[in-house]
Amino acid sequence: MDYIEMEQTYTSGVYAKREMRLVRGQGALLYDDKGNEYIDCVGGQGTANIGHCQAPVVQAITDQMNQLMICPEIFYHENRAVFYQTILGKLDGFNRMFLCNSGTEAVEAALKFARFATGRQKILAAMRCFHGRTMGSLSATWNKHYRTPFLPLVPEFDHFAYNNIEKMEAMVDDQTAAVILEAVQGEGGIYPATTEFLQAAQAACKKHGAMLIIDEVQSGFGRTGKLFAFMHHGIQPDLVTMGKSIAAGIPMGAVAISDGFAALQPGIHGSTFGGNPV
Repeated sequence: MDYIEMEQTYTSGVYAKREMRLVRGQGALLYDDKGNEYIDCVGGQGTANIGHCQAPVVQAITDQMNQLMICPEIFYHENRAVFYQTILGKLDGFNRMFLCNSGTEAVEAALKFARFATGRQKILAAMRCFHGRTMGSLSATWNKHYRTPFLPLVPEFDHFAYNNIEKMEAMVDDQTAAVILEAVQGEGGIYPATTEFLQAAQAACKKHGAMLIIDEVQSGFGRTGKLFAFMHHGIQPDLVTMGKSIAAGIPMGAVAISDGFAALQPGIHGSTFGGNPV
C-alpha cells in the first residue's frame, strides 16, 4: 500500500512534505521505510530534545497509560503535583503554573492572564519575533507571511525593534498590559537578546505596571546552557511560557506564574487535556 500517496490525498495541504516515510526513531537517529538512516536535525520541530524512544520515557508513558490516561485539572493527581514541584523548584520567584497542550496555547494563556491582571488591552512584542499561529499568538508574531492571510487579528498589538531600548521604552506606557519577548529569537535565525535590553524591558514594565512575559517555547529546557534562557540575564519575568521540549515529544505547554502575580480566578481560562497524567 502506498501510504505516501494516501496521506498526500487526504492531508490538509498546509505542510510542504519531504519525500520519505519515517517508521522508527532511536536517540538522534531516524529510519525510513527503505531502511535508510538519518541524523534527525529537525528534532520533532524542537520537541525531541532528549532524542527518540528513550527507554525511561517510553516506560513511564506506558506505565501511566495502563493506569489512567486522562485526569482533568478539576481532580487532583500525583503526577501533576510532582511536576509542579519539580519545575517550580528550579524557578526562583514562581509559585504556580498553568498547563496546556502546546507553546502557542501557553502564549495565549499568558496574554489573557496579563490582560485579566492589569485590566488593560495593549500588548507589545518585538519585530522578528515568533510566538505562535493561533489568533492571539499570531497577533504578537511579527512576520507578515504568517499574519496577512488572517487579518484583522486581535486588536491592540504593536511591535518595536528587538534589542532597541529606546524604541521599547518609548512604546511602553500606562495602557500596556504586557510586553512579550523571546530571550533568544529563533525565527529565521538565532538572535539573542542583550542583558541590557531585557533588564530595561523589565524596568519599563515595573514602572508602568505592565506584565513582562518571556517566551521560552523555543529556548527552554537547557537549549542555552541554563534551564531557561532568561536566567542568563538576571531578570524576573511575571510569566514564562513553555512548550516543545517540555515533554519529550508528548503535546504539552505551560505558563509559570510569578509570586507577585495577581490571583487568577476559576473559569477565566482552561484546557481540556492540559495537565493530563501521561
